[in-house]
Amino acid sequence: MINTRRRGITKTIVLTVVLLLIAGAIGMFLTRQSQPSGVNLENAIIYKVFEGDFRSSIVESGDLESSSSIEIRCNVKAKGRGGTTILKLIPEGEMVEKNQFLAQLDDSVLRDELTQQQIMVATDEAAVIQAENDLATAEAILEEYKKGTYQNELAQNESEKALAEETMRRAIQYLEYSARLSQKGYLTRTRLEADQFAVKKAEKDLSIASEKLKLFKEFTYERMVKEFENEIKKQNANVKAAKKRLELSRLRESEFAAQVAACKITAPDKGMVVYANEVDRRGNATTIIEEGAILRDGQPIFRLPDPTKMQVLTTVNDSKINDVRVGQPAIIRLDTDPDLEFKGRVSKVASFPLPRRWYQAPIEYEVWVEIVKPTEQTRPGLRGKVEIVIEESKNKVQVPVSSLVKHQGQYYVLVKNGKQLEARSVKIGSNNDQFIVIESGLRPDELVLVDPEKYLESTNLDSTSEP
Repeated sequence: MINTRRRGITKTIVLTVVLLLIAGAIGMFLTRQSQPSGVNLENAIIYKVFEGDFRSSIVESGDLESSSSIEIRCNVKAKGRGGTTILKLIPEGEMVEKNQFLAQLDDSVLRDELTQQQIMVATDEAAVIQAENDLATAEAILEEYKKGTYQNELAQNESEKALAEETMRRAIQYLEYSARLSQKGYLTRTRLEADQFAVKKAEKDLSIASEKLKLFKEFTYERMVKEFENEIKKQNANVKAAKKRLELSRLRESEFAAQVAACKITAPDKGMVVYANEVDRRGNATTIIEEGAILRDGQPIFRLPDPTKMQVLTTVNDSKINDVRVGQPAIIRLDTDPDLEFKGRVSKVASFPLPRRWYQAPIEYEVWVEIVKPTEQTRPGLRGKVEIVIEESKNKVQVPVSSLVKHQGQYYVLVKNGKQLEARSVKIGSNNDQFIVIESGLRPDELVLVDPEKYLESTNLDSTSEP
């Protein structure tokens, strides 16, 4: 009976102790969750929350160039040759005035060709003179025929006809006289027949002379005039052909002269001399402008940038290009003097990306930033950093981006309060990859951990929470 009672009491005591232990463990757990105990923060990176101006920007490298640049090309045609050799060059970087000497190309072959063409022009000029003389002669012959030769031949034919008519008249008179004498017996029959034959012959000669005059008037004159006019047309064609050959020869002469003149290159306007060296997208030089180099037809040789209109050409990754707008302010820092800043403005954003250099290369867009007030330091060919300001605002509470912890879709920071840590929910704003704006949840001068992931277990956040 007593043993049974003791066993009951013992069970009650054990059960009470167990319950007390469980309650103590639960209390300790709840206390730890609601009131974090002290944490060793000797190695923690602490940052003081501050309030100040906020700037979000994109920083890229770029090359300085002029937005207004005159490009000078080689205008000498190779004509089967490999190109044209540079004999002399003005040093790069010099400031030049209009018509100042820039370069001399090899013109020896062109001068020989020009001399040969000048000889050809003289030959063609002589041919034109000869053709014009032949034309004048043909025209003179026609005029001479109409007013001289024709009239003489016409008079001669008319004279022959008149002579035949006179011969006919006399022959008839002799025949009539002979017939009267023959009737009286004073003339032999043989003589009468001779006079009759003379009349027939005179009739025949008159007929021939009349026909000859008629043919001369109706046919010979027109035929001769036509022949002379055709000769004039022929000589006219020869003159035109000779003049056309001369025109082409002179044109070729002027082309050769222009090619010789193109070998001496002068500045079309004032500016700074920049060699048009060519490099591929990997930065390897493909063409170097130097004395002895061979230029192809149309190849750029110089650029004369206007130093009062300078800009920076840079590239922006496609992940950030949507934040870039024309008109956004920018800050330019040259590699030659990083402490010197120049104000800029985005003037143009490419609509299409650059060709990718290799497979899976980043997609980039060209962006042009004009320098508001260029100086002597902003020379073409230099490189620098371009900071394009995306957003600017004043009096913003800010902390390092690494201070944030994301848990269940909400952002937190670990606030240091003495030796304790508090996981505090915050509302965030814009960031610039270094600092992030805190819209609510923090005050200036509070202390937050920059490396919160190391101390998540000491807070009321789940240690395996999503960062």
